Amino acid sequence: MAEKSGVPVEIVALQSPGSVMAEAEKWRPDVVFLDIHMPEISGLQIAEMLQERRPEIMVVFMTAFDSYALEAFELSAIDYVLKPLVRDRLEKTFKRIVARREVPDIEELPVQDTKSHVILCSGTLLVQSGIGEPELPKWRTAKAQELFAYLLLRRGATVHKSTILELLFPELGMKPAMARLYTAIYQIRQCMALMGLDITIQNISMQEAYILRVGENVTIENERWEQELLVAAEQEPPLYNRIEELLADYDGGYLRDHDYVWAEGEQARLSGLWMSHARKLAAYLETQGREDEALKLYVRLQEMDPYQESDGLAILKLYERLGQYDKIIGYTTQLENLFMEELGLPLPPSIAAWREERGLRS
Repeated sequence: MAEKSGVPVEIVALQSPGSVMAEAEKWRPDVVFLDIHMPEISGLQIAEMLQERRPEIMVVFMTAFDSYALEAFELSAIDYVLKPLVRDRLEKTFKRIVARREVPDIEELPVQDTKSHVILCSGTLLVQSGIGEPELPKWRTAKAQELFAYLLLRRGATVHKSTILELLFPELGMKPAMARLYTAIYQIRQCMALMGLDITIQNISMQEAYILRVGENVTIENERWEQELLVAAEQEPPLYNRIEELLADYDGGYLRDHDYVWAEGEQARLSGLWMSHARKLAAYLETQGREDEALKLYVRLQEMDPYQESDGLAILKLYERLGQYDKIIGYTTQLENLFMEELGLPLPPSIAAWREERGLRS
């Protein structure tokens, strides 16, 4: 126990890296001094695990090498001290610690109400609290934002660190890439805590992986949309009015503003789901004499999937039923050019036969 200016200071020294986590839970330290090079696990890894459980802990790295300075500061270390230790340099470190302690901890900061949050994934990733306006989380880096979006898509599943490193940091060596990864995870946790989001990222050390879990008070926009669409479609008869509303809400833009290659599969899956239900709704609208609305759906379907033969034929038949004969020749010519120029193929058989039956020529 040491004391300075009337403030008691207790120092606990540990020799085994493996005991750090248990002792940190016991002592709940304000500051941890870590050597980067240790026999069982690196100081960077220990810092990441400490910050997972206690984000407010300040970390000071100590090492004989300066090659880790950038990685240390990116991991939000309060300082980085080279060996051998010099008194004047340590005094600067303690001044930084005192200055940081004057800033409220995350646990003391006011956070938003966690009762209701919606994560919006169309276009730009946004977070809506209650009935408030959606807002952009204050990400420290673009990599932190992308990693959060990726883990959110894989929520509940084990995501190995090697997968993340290959995805986000393929140009870096293992050590700097791991440091960037720890930094991004730390920044995500800080951002989620400040927004009051009931989202956790668990570090599974034995498997060298993470699991992102979403609490009951957090709703994912596209997940809710999909669930409501499936519920409406599974009713007998289907709730077509509700299906129509849900299809109108879809803009086909899952994370489109971010240009993430790994998100393309989810974009295609959601688009396929929309098109499947849109075709069923269009067929239903035709039976109800709502040809104009059915035509609008088919036109949108054709824009999303221009080579779908059945949609093209449905559009031609609706033009005919609606008496829009002037559009038939133009549309068949458009389709003919599309198939020939893009695929090197003639008009699909069903469309060609329909045109021949009516004696039409391009």
